[in-house]
Amino acid sequence: MKTRIFSLLAIAVLAVSTLSAQTSFQSGLEKAKTLNKKVLVNIYSDNDTWSQKMDKVYSTGNIMNYINENFVYVRLNAEGSDKINYNGKDHTSASLAKFLGATGYPSHVFLAPDGTVLKFSYNGESTSVFSGYIDAPEFEKLLKYFAENKYQNTDLGKVL
Repeated sequence: MKTRIFSLLAIAVLAVSTLSAQTSFQSGLEKAKTLNKKVLVNIYSDNDTWSQKMDKVYSTGNIMNYINENFVYVRLNAEGSDKINYNGKDHTSASLAKFLGATGYPSHVFLAPDGTVLKFSYNGESTSVFSGYIDAPEFEKLLKYFAENKYQNTDLGKVL
C-alpha cells in the first residue's frame, strides 16, 4: 500500500513538474514561434486558494497531455517582479499580468504563436482573458475551443 501511495505521489509530482517546466515567458514565446503552437498563459497568485486548486486541474493527466500536445504552457506570477520584455515593452510579471487583462486569479490568456493576444467572444462581449477557477471537464472544453480555432467564430458561452 505504501509503495502504491508513493508511486501515485511521484506521478503527481512528475505531472506538475512536466507542465511547470516551461515557466519563462520569454522562452515560452520563442518556443511557440519555433513550434508554431499557441501559448497558454496561466496567470496565478502564490497566495490564492483558487490558483492552487487550478494547479491541480492543470496537473490532471488528460488536461496535462492535451496542453503539452497543443500549446506551449507558461505560468505568470501576478505578484512577481521578474523582468519581461513583451512586444518591445519592458514589464514586470505583475505589470504584464495586468497588461494581459488579469483581474482575478487564476486567469487564462491564449496567445498566437507570434505572441499576439487572442481575442474571443464570451456571452456577447469581446475579451482576451478567461478569469477564475474552472473544473477539469469545462477546462478541457476551453482548451479545445482555442486549439480547434473555435474562438474565431463561436461565442465561448455556447461551449461552456
